[in-house]
Amino acid sequence: TRRRCEREGRRSKDKIEPTSDANLGTRLAWYASEAFGDAVALVRGRGDGGDATATTGEEKKNIIAWDEAVQRLRDDYDRTYFVTGKMDLGLYEEDCEFADPFVSFRGVARFKKNLDNLGALMKDVTLVVDSFEEIEEEGTVSTKWKFKCVLGLPWSPRLSASGGTKHVFNRENRMVQHVESWDIDPSVALRQLVTPGKAKK
Repeated sequence: TRRRCEREGRRSKDKIEPTSDANLGTRLAWYASEAFGDAVALVRGRGDGGDATATTGEEKKNIIAWDEAVQRLRDDYDRTYFVTGKMDLGLYEEDCEFADPFVSFRGVARFKKNLDNLGALMKDVTLVVDSFEEIEEEGTVSTKWKFKCVLGLPWSPRLSASGGTKHVFNRENRMVQHVESWDIDPSVALRQLVTPGKAKK
């Protein structure tokens, strides 16, 4: 079919854009948080990625069945992967594109590093997946979710957001795009970061 042919050649030549019109200050704040995560990891001693499902070179050569790819993605959501960094790396192409309301970039290694660094600061994490829609002909899985957590910083900021993620797969059923959108403005999320949380009684 036409859609299957489109999947076979799927590899965007143009960089995908962030999913919101965040201003320069907001984007700079994101880069600052990424640098902060790197610094925290350096002080604590960065782990070896043991929380991720390992992938062999041989597996990378194999085509994943669609149903298997979908189940592995469901398993990642069960592990709260985009907060904890506990993810199935074999499900992604190495140069997978990532976009969220702040930035966009290529490379699953950078995505995993950021999750490991900042995820280590998150406590009391709650993730609820409201919908999980798969369309094999298009090679897409679209989800709707909401999450909340407390950051392990001296002022204990509380983060909460809802949104969705579109996962786009190639003909080998490996992810080539991971596009995340939020239902709140990025500036609101940044304000949450600097707002002291309520102390537990």
